[in-house]
Amino acid sequence: MATQLFNTLFYSSVAGIATILGILIVLFAKEFTRKYSIYLVSFAAGVLVTFALIHLIPESLKLYQHSLWFVLAGFLIFYLIEHLVMHHPFHEPTGREHAAGKTAVLGLGFHSLIDGVVIGAGFEISNEIGLIATFAVIAHELPEGLTAMAVLMHAKFKKIKSLIYSFLVAIATPVGAILTYYFIKSISEGFLGFLLALAAGSFLYVGASDLVPETHEQYKGMNAVYFVIGILFVVIISFIFS
Repeated sequence: MATQLFNTLFYSSVAGIATILGILIVLFAKEFTRKYSIYLVSFAAGVLVTFALIHLIPESLKLYQHSLWFVLAGFLIFYLIEHLVMHHPFHEPTGREHAAGKTAVLGLGFHSLIDGVVIGAGFEISNEIGLIATFAVIAHELPEGLTAMAVLMHAKFKKIKSLIYSFLVAIATPVGAILTYYFIKSISEGFLGFLLALAAGSFLYVGASDLVPETHEQYKGMNAVYFVIGILFVVIISFIFS
């Protein structure tokens, strides 16, 4: 019990720190971000899609036979969130720009909260699933940190305010994990399967509908290589911990 709590708190905090690292890269290493962030995005896309398909969906089906409907629901929910976040007109006056920035933070914060739920639920099933979930979350938390900070700066938030909002996005991951740890004991296996299915839908959406198109738009010769490395990373980690 104590070990599971430690793992949940420690690994979800590491995932939150990955978001913070993404924030700091935007602030202090803009040239690095411009040149190399697309490779990180490609790697994260491979990790998320693979983790959803070979771990989250099979595990959710073991716990709840109708899980695939909620995989679809998770996909749709995150489509709608991104539709609200990404299609606000940033070119309009400052008040609207700030509103768009706040909407972006809410969307990213909710996704970070779901990431924490995935880690907490993963460790409830097994250390293997918990660790692989953590790796999958970390892989895309860095790009999420980049996104959160970039969106807020684009929306003309002051640097300090942008930092505060971005850190709130980062903190949402350990908060989601700890809440899951304490409440998951009182829920049924079916509800746990439901949570994993929603998470799978969100991971598939972010990986296949968000990150993969980004790798095409910012095409560089190694994008596909890093995408495949992300897939192999999950496969190898799965064999190591199985």
